Amino acid sequence: MSETVKVTFDDGSTAQVARGATLAYLASQIPDRPLEPLAAIVNDELQELDYPLFADSRIVWLDFDCDLGRGIYKRSSIFVLKVAAAQLFPERQLWVSHSLGGGLFCWLDRQDGSAITPAEVASLEEQYMELVNADLPISQTRISREDGAAYFNTAGNPAKAQLIENRDDAYMSLYTLEGVSDYLLGRMVNRSGLLGQVRLQPFEDGFVLHLPPRHYLGCEKSDDFEPKQLHTILNEYHDWSELLQVETVSDLNQIVERGECKELMLIAENLQERTLHNISDSLYALFPEVRLILLAGPSSSGKTTTTQRLKIQFRTLGINPITISMDDYFVDRDKTPLLENGKPDFEGIAALNLPLFNQNMNDLLAGKEVCLPRYDFMTGKSIANARPCKLSDKQIIIVEGIHALNDQLSASVDAKYKRKIFVSALTQLNFDQYMPVGTSDTRLFRRMVRDMQFRGMSPGDTLRQWDDVRRGEHHNIFPYQENADYFFNSTLIYELSILRPIVESALLTVPTDHPCYLEAKRLLRFIRYFKPATEELQYVPFNSILREFLGGGIFDV
Repeated sequence: MSETVKVTFDDGSTAQVARGATLAYLASQIPDRPLEPLAAIVNDELQELDYPLFADSRIVWLDFDCDLGRGIYKRSSIFVLKVAAAQLFPERQLWVSHSLGGGLFCWLDRQDGSAITPAEVASLEEQYMELVNADLPISQTRISREDGAAYFNTAGNPAKAQLIENRDDAYMSLYTLEGVSDYLLGRMVNRSGLLGQVRLQPFEDGFVLHLPPRHYLGCEKSDDFEPKQLHTILNEYHDWSELLQVETVSDLNQIVERGECKELMLIAENLQERTLHNISDSLYALFPEVRLILLAGPSSSGKTTTTQRLKIQFRTLGINPITISMDDYFVDRDKTPLLENGKPDFEGIAALNLPLFNQNMNDLLAGKEVCLPRYDFMTGKSIANARPCKLSDKQIIIVEGIHALNDQLSASVDAKYKRKIFVSALTQLNFDQYMPVGTSDTRLFRRMVRDMQFRGMSPGDTLRQWDDVRRGEHHNIFPYQENADYFFNSTLIYELSILRPIVESALLTVPTDHPCYLEAKRLLRFIRYFKPATEELQYVPFNSILREFLGGGIFDV
């Protein structure tokens, strides 16, 4: 048997290395890279840096500037933060609540209920960086699923113990740093020294754990704005979840197992209806001066159904809304601006006929009759004067589009006539104290189901396009979300239990040689933490936002 194995790297170079050499050793021998590897894809499987090579291998290095690498970096950073908090504040519990800007909102429990101070945040960041600078090993121990569940029950984390018990895998990895052990539902780095691109920023009653910017999504730096409105809405939903005693995935799973999911579904749907009722009532109080409603949100947030349900709310108040899609204001396809790679930039605001939109809106608000355009996607041409329209005394305009929150869209319309609504599927559940359910993953599951049923796209096709979709969101939507006057959380606390059977079978069809196979594998593990509510699918209301993706709804979406 040969004492060496052949390794082919992602840049095409090859090397002979000693049999049993680890990825960490190889990473230390390769020429300097812009970013240090955190893990690698070895022969199409994700492996951590302590993985030894005993056969000829193809290696693709992963750093934090890709989805898989960022997940590893995020989990590992949370783990080191947990260790730092335990060392500095042993009497307090760290909580990682939800995504916020370019990072994660966190807080520390205190018996007297007081918030962490800026000075304490600074001390915690210093303690974190001490662990990083010491470049300590993060060891990994393989244990059985049963032993893992027992460990977390003993450690006072029954929510995670129940998740572990429901795993399909017979074994799991327990990670240890400075005597503190945990499992954050995924792979991690092998040493703390790889996690220095982190900072802590005091925010409201806690702090934000800022992660490195996502250059792969077009984010040149971490978000510097303070998303105070978003944070307020997320806190409101957290308080609501706490009152319902559905704060974790395990809480939801127990409700499904007890056969109580139908009642939770009704409560969640009614909460959304009440929120829309409050928004429409607030806007009605500003009528007739406010006549232009601009609504935006990221992909698969349920914008279309939200618009239709908002129309119903206004109709009950005696107001008959006119709905306008920003898609009808696309410039002719041959006039669409180009990206650096030469492809048309359909997502950018420059792809819209802004002068025409502003003229139409001002004319409508002035009581004039206007002929609105219609965009023909087959020909790539704008059809002028396609829709005669005039605003009556009892009408308002609702405009839906990804740029609706951007002031540039309606720059010439006086601010007193317009209000803005941001719609997004925001996190309501945590796996445990340290791992929130990812907002973008929820939207991806929705999109996958819709694409299969209504767009003839395979799950692999949806996954392949997802980074481009998110890139557009981070450039065109999220920077403007704080411009919104109203926030609407379109997540339904029960939805992932409903979606699991559909999503699970879909992800199993992604072949092993597909470029997004590992992402499909990650999502499959993710959705399997949720107990399936198969029978309850029939009880999803016909006007529910979920029907936009499942089908069978009453709205034309």
